[in-house]
Amino acid sequence: MSPGRLWQGLAVLTAALYGGLAWVWFAELVPAAGGLTPFDGRLSGYTAEEGDAFLQALTPTGREVYLGTVRSLDTLFPICLAATLAAPILYLGKGVWRVLAFLPLGYMAVDLMENAQVARLLQADVTTAEMFDAASRLTVTKYALLVASMIALVAVFMRTRRP
Repeated sequence: MSPGRLWQGLAVLTAALYGGLAWVWFAELVPAAGGLTPFDGRLSGYTAEEGDAFLQALTPTGREVYLGTVRSLDTLFPICLAATLAAPILYLGKGVWRVLAFLPLGYMAVDLMENAQVARLLQADVTTAEMFDAASRLTVTKYALLVASMIALVAVFMRTRRP
């Protein structure tokens, strides 16, 4: 099988995981939190007060969904997305351009750390401002690395495309 076909399959899998994650978020998790945006979806982060308000609004069923289905999908999704973004950078990039493939790997690592921190918040009997701050910083960093990864992919593509 060609590298292009493998990448296409990976892209389809990534899109399917995202679709499933989005479905569970909007059909189950957001309603279970009274319409509030889950931690992972707050691009600019959140304060301890905002995080606490989310936890207070979240129903026990919503907490189970977040720790179960959402966490499972949100573990597979960043791995697949990082591979989807890094593979063409490695394949198309030459020399130093290949170093840019570390950006999607950084995104993946931070997203998985964020997921672990969010799970701690959801499972804690008592939360602290420091716990919310740590999770919020990871959320913001995740999105910054994701944007940087996409820019890197476009840069490599533009650098290697044929006129």
